Amino acid sequence: MKKILKDYFSFNSRERVSILLLCCLMAFFWILPNWYPETKKIAVSNDWVPNSIDSPKALANEPNKTYEKPNTANVVKPFEFDPNILPAEGWVKLGLRQKTIQTILHYREKGGRFWEAGDLKKIWGISEREANLLIPFVVINKIDKPTNHPTIENPKSMPASILINRVTASDLLLIPGFTKPLAARMIKFRDKMGGFQSLDQIKKTYGLSDSLFQLIAPKIVL
Repeated sequence: MKKILKDYFSFNSRERVSILLLCCLMAFFWILPNWYPETKKIAVSNDWVPNSIDSPKALANEPNKTYEKPNTANVVKPFEFDPNILPAEGWVKLGLRQKTIQTILHYREKGGRFWEAGDLKKIWGISEREANLLIPFVVINKIDKPTNHPTIENPKSMPASILINRVTASDLLLIPGFTKPLAARMIKFRDKMGGFQSLDQIKKTYGLSDSLFQLIAPKIVL
């Protein structure tokens, strides 16, 4: 028995060093928590409601802390203006963005013109809200607005008489309502028949409307 105990509890030098090192590590981890202060728990009431960062109470509790206010747009005070001559500085005062202003200037440089206040809504970049705000202040110098209608020539005068078997195509063009194709067809039809012998023959000219025939009939001399 003594031999068994002696063999069990006897250690060589390497084992004694290992046991000593293990004891040192255990002692180190035992003392380590005492080197750090204890974290205090903050009691939170269930009735506590956080203040808004911008609330007066929050600012009063932290007088030394400053908060940045959000950037607010400049208050725009519209004024009467003519969009056809207003310079870039004027558009800036009206609160428009630089990109939109460049669009307007480019539109005018290309010959574009504002004919009425509502034309502001056609500009790319101007919102419905901005247009409705500016429209009541638009004052446009009125000029004649171009139309797509062709220029009307001086009205033709009706000749006193029409010598139908002697007139030329140019003579027929002097009669209101005659066109070059119609005049050419009537001359060709007359020559083919050897001259008109009656009003009914003239009426059969292709393309001659009844209203135009009734206009020239009283003037025709066969």
